[in-house]
Amino acid sequence: MDAARWRAEAMCRPTTIDEQEVARRRAQAERFYREQGIVPDEDMRADHALYILGKMSLEEYQRYLALKHAPGSMSGE
Repeated sequence: MDAARWRAEAMCRPTTIDEQEVARRRAQAERFYREQGIVPDEDMRADHALYILGKMSLEEYQRYLALKHAPGSMSGE
């Protein structure tokens, strides 16, 4: 499966965590952006939403990013 399809299918899954955890993860991401001086683009925010919204476990999210950024992948070039 390619990364774009993996992300699209994952976003169709139900959220697996409660709203408090979503809020905590979202705040953590926003704090990270500020501290690192990052202005995330739409693609980065969509990737981060996979974990923030509980659509993927951390382990699955890491595998997804490895595939997405692998040499020779469409988005990794």
